Amino acid sequence: MAGIHTHPDYSRAVLEDLYDYPRKRKLIAWQLWVFTGLLGGHRFYLNRTGTGILMLVTGGGGMVWWIIDAFLLSGMVDRYNGEQETRERASLPPIALDFMPALREVAFFDRRPAWAERREGTVRLVGDGLVLLLAGSALGTLTADQGEFEALAAVLVLIAVTNMGARWERLARLPVLRELDRWSHRLRIFYHTNDPGGPLSLLFRPLLGPVTAFFSKRARAEINLYLQLGAVFVIGFTLLDLVDAGVVSRSGLDFPLGELLQDIILTFVMVYAFATPIGATLTTHLLLERTDWVVWTLSAISLGAIAMGMFVA
Repeated sequence: MAGIHTHPDYSRAVLEDLYDYPRKRKLIAWQLWVFTGLLGGHRFYLNRTGTGILMLVTGGGGMVWWIIDAFLLSGMVDRYNGEQETRERASLPPIALDFMPALREVAFFDRRPAWAERREGTVRLVGDGLVLLLAGSALGTLTADQGEFEALAAVLVLIAVTNMGARWERLARLPVLRELDRWSHRLRIFYHTNDPGGPLSLLFRPLLGPVTAFFSKRARAEINLYLQLGAVFVIGFTLLDLVDAGVVSRSGLDFPLGELLQDIILTFVMVYAFATPIGATLTTHLLLERTDWVVWTLSAISLGAIAMGMFVA
């Protein structure tokens, strides 16, 4: 579509909401430390994704790290809130949008992405359809083989919130969906300012992304966004596993902790490996302002490929 538009997903109200500077509450941080601290839940809450993942895969550092954080938690909350206040005074983007310019500089959301012309056309559309077929079928096959549904759940939610956007404003106001919708908007803003790349680039992004992250802020920001999504589902499913573990221990059986940690690592790998090409592809066509049926058709291709992969496996 030619011309200059203000997409409803990037209205001034949406941007001002995303560029809010929310402070973190110590009560919530302490509750997360108590109930999800061994899984790094309090660190994810404070936007410390890297150390949160380390806590998650080590069981809170064998509980030692978890205990140490009890003495550090109040200070971490104060530092987070202090940084938010500093950013607000300096008109810098909030912590969650650290990869973005200040709000006063984002007038470019009134136009299409700078990379739009390079990513349009029938050939690109067919190529993206193939990426979704390959990624979806691989995800379905691995899900059926491994019997682990965390990554599948994360990708399904990603597809749903990508299609939700401003078209489902009432649903986006619900508490959980609102946070997912905000995350989805951060993802769209990221790709609006950073070229998602071509089909081959997206297909191999899960392999090349972690390598380039060592020297590319853009790659680190992209990985961080998808790991945030994965962490929500990993923590949720892990808590369910721990509940099952309590039932197992009461019945006199040993709970395989090593297997649990392997599942956690596998889930993070799978979420990043499959959410990245699928999320970037769908978001690309959303930003190109394709008609709804194009995005819905691409989403249907993803879902069909996942189902096919599970059935064939």
